Amino acid sequence: MVALRFLLIVFNVAVVTFLIYRIFAVVNQPIERSKKMLIITGGCLLLLAPFGMFFGIFGASPQYFVVYPVAIALFLYLTKQL
Repeated sequence: MVALRFLLIVFNVAVVTFLIYRIFAVVNQPIERSKKMLIITGGCLLLLAPFGMFFGIFGASPQYFVVYPVAIALFLYLTKQL
């Protein structure tokens, strides 16, 4: 159980770092404002899950391990389409 908790923390740290990096990269790109706001909003919403677990608002569930990686993959697809 300790190893699973450690892997969850490592995963969340990697995801938060990546999301913040992509948000700042999108801010600096010359794209239209509506696309930029969509990506920034999506990135901020994806940041809520790791911070919610960190602050104890909710715990990790099996759905988190299925839905969150899919959401991150869709965010990657959205940002790569720029």
